[in-house]
Amino acid sequence: MSRNRARRYLNLRGNTWWFKRDIPAAARPAFGGKTAYLVSLATSDLRVAMARRDPVARETDHLFASAIAGRLLTTARADVIREMGTRWAVELEESQKNPEAWHRKVTGHEPFEDDLTGRVDMLSASDLLDEEVEHLTREHGNAAADRFLNIVHGRVDVEHHLEDYLREAGLASKTTRERSGLVKLFARWAAGRGLSIVGVNRGEAGRYVTSTLVPMNRRTASKHLTALSQYWSYLIRRGHVEGPNPWKDQLLPDNKRRVERGDLDGKERAFTTKELQALLYPPAPTKRGAVNWQLMQDVMCIGALSGMREAEIITLWASDVGFADNGEATFHLQHGKNPNAARPVPVHTDLMEIVKRRLKGKSGTDLLFPELVKSKNPADTFGKRFRTYREGRGVDDKREDKRRSLVNFHSFRRWFVTEAERAGQQEAIISAVVGHEEGRKSITLSVYSSGPSEDQKRRCVEAVRLPAQATAGQD
Repeated sequence: MSRNRARRYLNLRGNTWWFKRDIPAAARPAFGGKTAYLVSLATSDLRVAMARRDPVARETDHLFASAIAGRLLTTARADVIREMGTRWAVELEESQKNPEAWHRKVTGHEPFEDDLTGRVDMLSASDLLDEEVEHLTREHGNAAADRFLNIVHGRVDVEHHLEDYLREAGLASKTTRERSGLVKLFARWAAGRGLSIVGVNRGEAGRYVTSTLVPMNRRTASKHLTALSQYWSYLIRRGHVEGPNPWKDQLLPDNKRRVERGDLDGKERAFTTKELQALLYPPAPTKRGAVNWQLMQDVMCIGALSGMREAEIITLWASDVGFADNGEATFHLQHGKNPNAARPVPVHTDLMEIVKRRLKGKSGTDLLFPELVKSKNPADTFGKRFRTYREGRGVDDKREDKRRSLVNFHSFRRWFVTEAERAGQQEAIISAVVGHEEGRKSITLSVYSSGPSEDQKRRCVEAVRLPAQATAGQD
């Protein structure tokens, strides 16, 4: 092996070997425009540096490929100070636990004992750490050096492990962005109070809940609390923090019994018949002027006559549609927001024309709705278009204390459930069709029953009918 090959990516700075690799031009935007990827290998021994280099090289192979493909999360962009601090924290802990073994690992020889004084000359991580801090101060400034020392000694900020948590959690992209934003909101609050991640105890969590979450709508506050609680559960599992989860049971239970005037006016609701007519039967000018009117109409009809969620419809593949010998069709949903979301949903008779038209020339993983194939988040893109269309048709219900309208695409799902119940369908069957656990929680249904038959679910779906188009002058 040539000398250059042996020392590839290795750069000696003072007494410490560093990993240095050029970032491909196409990947640089994901790394803040940096041209080189730098990581301290925390050793002065070339052989040790070579052993530590190869895992880092493989990691950068993956990072660069993900960045070029656009798969690298914003929260996962290169953070040299963070990586250096994390590596040095490991070295410092090893050095303190077994000084002799660490000396042998780094230098490649036994500690030297002076025959005259009896003093053992032994290298420690602390000796090299001072040199590293000086280098960081010169290269990145005092703030970077201070942050590095905080990471080494465990005094990290709240969002220090957020990237790792989100990557391991494997959440949907929209949920990942939301969780990241909610945790970072608290991180800014904590930073303003000078709190590191280990300084967040139950009292500090309670102060944040009282000052920031309690004034919010209860559902919104619960969403914030869920994000923080699950992040902290991860931190506890990984040993980054100790003790009980400080976010557990922070919101007081909603024990309100008395109902006052207006209490029930703020709940999200199903569309009224008049609203549904306005959405499904717009005048010709609206149809001609709407972007992708056919997409809008098809998705709305499927939502109203199946009770399926927006994302479930938008992400349908051609292979998700199956046909029986008698010509009846079924949506075979394979994924969703919870285990009950994976389910068969009978295709309503009035949807057959839409389904057959959209299946034409498609197979396998071809999207039933290819209009949004270039979007990073097709369901989110469609949701924004639907909101614009809905508001343009005058279908809206905004309240002063609510963040969003009380009617939205989910109102089709609420309308379907309402119409199925009014048509005399059993709750357990409606729950099976729309993928709800609540209607099947009893031990009899959840444990012993194999679920309703396809015929029962099909009768439930067919019991729902779209309202007729309003005639001129109809109120």
